[in-house]
Parts: sequence; C-alpha cells; structure tokens
Amino acid sequence: MLRRQSGTKAPPPPERLPSQDKYSSKRVLPLLAAAVACIVAASLILRTTMASALQTDDVVTCQDQHRLSGRAVPGTTLADDGHCVRASSLDAGVCVEDAADWRGVHKRRCLPSLAVIGAMKSGTTNIMLYLQNHPQLRTSEDFIGWPQESRYFSAAHDPEAAGRNWRFYLRKYPPASDGVLTFDKSPNYLLNPKIPSVLASLMPSLKLLVCLRNPTSRAYSHFQHECRNGRIVQKEDAVYRCKPGHKNCGERLTFPCAPEAFDRLVTAQLAGAPEDRCAWARGSGSGDSNVLPRGFYDCQLAPWFDRFPRSQLLALVFEDFVSSREATLEAVARVERFAGLQPFDYGRSARVAAVERLYALMPSRGGRYAPMLAATRGALDELYCAPNRALSATLRRPLPWPCGGTEPAV
Repeated sequence: MLRRQSGTKAPPPPERLPSQDKYSSKRVLPLLAAAVACIVAASLILRTTMASALQTDDVVTCQDQHRLSGRAVPGTTLADDGHCVRASSLDAGVCVEDAADWRGVHKRRCLPSLAVIGAMKSGTTNIMLYLQNHPQLRTSEDFIGWPQESRYFSAAHDPEAAGRNWRFYLRKYPPASDGVLTFDKSPNYLLNPKIPSVLASLMPSLKLLVCLRNPTSRAYSHFQHECRNGRIVQKEDAVYRCKPGHKNCGERLTFPCAPEAFDRLVTAQLAGAPEDRCAWARGSGSGDSNVLPRGFYDCQLAPWFDRFPRSQLLALVFEDFVSSREATLEAVARVERFAGLQPFDYGRSARVAAVERLYALMPSRGGRYAPMLAATRGALDELYCAPNRALSATLRRPLPWPCGGTEPAV
C-alpha cells in the first residue's frame, strides 16, 4: 500500500473496482475461514440431497437410441451402458446416465445449456456467484462440491481431441436432478479460436454469455492480477510476465506493481506488436495469459459468430452491471431470461447474502493499486480505438469506452 510521507504530496487515490471493501488479514481471515467452512458444508448437504432426488425414468436405452434422428432434444437422458452414446446424438442440455455402480445407483450428468466464455477480469466471477445459487443451475465442481471454472477445453493441448473425449468433460459436472441445468464458466474460452468449432460440434444449441470491459482498464487489472500471483518480473529495465518456477526469470515484483512498471511493459509490447491485431489476439491459441491482446474483442468474437448464431450470444458490459448491486441483479435477470430460467429472487436469499459477504472478504477484492499513468492510458486508448469501433458495430450498440460510441446499425 502506498503511504503518505512527511513533507511530500499525497499520492492520487488508487484505482479500484466498485463495491470493494477494506481488507485486513487479521480481522478478515478468521471470518473468511468460518464462512468457507459453512458454505462447503452447505454445498455437501445440497449435493447429497440432490443426488438422492435423481430420477431414472424416461431414459432412452442403448437399444432405442438408434431410433433417434439427429441430436437429442435438451432434457433428454441417454443411457450410456457400455459407452453406447454417440457424440452426434448430444447437444446442450442433453443428459447422459452412467451404468449402475456396485450399489445399483445410476448417475446422470447433463451437458451445459450455457457457457460463460469471457473476458478475463470483466466480471465473469461476479455473475457466476449469482448464477450458481439459482435453484435451476449448477456449474462444474471440485471433489468437495465447490463451484469452479472447468477450463476443460482451454486447458487441453488439443481441444478437438478433448471434445471427442466428452465423457471426461461431463464428469466435471455434478449429478443432475430433474429440471436443473448446468453451465460452464471458463473465461479463457473467448481467446482460443479452436474452441468455438469444438463446442459447436458437440453442443450446437449452446447459449453463450460474454462479459466485456473497457480494454484499457481490463489490461491494467489483468496486469495487477498477474502481479498479485507472482508472475510479473523485472530484469534490468524490462518488465514482463514469467511463470513461477521458470528459469531465467528476473526479479519478481511484489503486489501492488507500480504504474511505471505497467508502462514499461506496455511500451515494450507495443514496440514489438504485429500489424495484424487479430493474429496478435490469437497468439498461440493455447489460452495463456497475454495482457494487451485480450482486449481485441472484435477479433476474438469472430470465430464464435462463425459457428454460432448471434441469437445464441448475450454480451454484458462490465461498466454497466457493476455500478450497483441493483444493476448486477438486473444483468443476472437478463441472463435468466436468455437461458430460459425462471426468475429467482436473489435479494431475499440468505445463501446469496452469505456468498456476497464472502466474496467481499476475498483478498483479490481488497487489492489496492495506484492508478495508471495518463500517458499509458492514452497509448492504450489509441491501441483499442479501432477494435472498439469494430466491436460496437458488431454488437449493434454503443459502448461506454473511448471510440465505442458507434450508433447501432439499422
């Protein structure tokens, strides 16, 4: 944290996200640990309750699946005794029932009906915290039932091979009860141009949610995120990203990183930037972090629009939905309508209130860092000017960012 020194001018107020609370480890950590324990216990109870409510009626047997013409409709359950289910029969919202285990219990899991594909540092976690508490929605979980990003396809060396091994993907999701849908939340999906074709071949009816943020502010938040996780290093005058444990890294900078360090990183990246911004945005296609190219949303969305109808993608703007709790809940209500869910009153849910308090206590929400240098902001606003105009035209709406004021097309 920056401190005012005697005889010196106070530094400018730090840049921060809306609704961030003060963070004090001595005060917060015991409360955080207790809250985590309570929510984990609630998750386990919910998981057990839902598993006991599983229904196995109206399952399409292996013998009857050959009668299916094309893909199964959402909500259909296909029996998978002996791995008889074909990928060509699947779609978003289709469920698959495993063979009975040694207790005679079947487990049914459903492919996602919705995927939150990005962008990183644009409020996807904020939206997920509400969606995962909707009584009709579940997301991928870890071994204790805690919600987590699946990152299944972006973490794969070969996304197409990962798609063919769809049963491993399905196991990321909890056993399903009647009327409950699943959703995938993986912000790295947006960046990887190989993933749209994989998801479209496996789940052509999948609905997509993308959260977009002023790319200049998003880049600085991303940089500080990398700094917080020990991935920003300095060697002589150069500042760059280097994974922990990697050889020949320079001196790791401690959080918060100074705005001058961000300026040096931006200057170096702009000096070596390719002329084709879409090639820069795609990078290696592995989904690995790269601070500046992630702001070229127009390039990243193009492969998705090539494989999915535009009616299946909903775009939310970060600056709109984080302005207040009411604005966030209105954005979540838009997602509910988009996904075909029944409205849920989050404001009266005790569990949602507990999750909101827990999220506010997270160390990443309490981070403070000095604002970006004016020269750095100007350089990035210029970099993203043409992409912002293109994105505004693509989405047919103005955007509250520099060069994002294009009028919607008629």
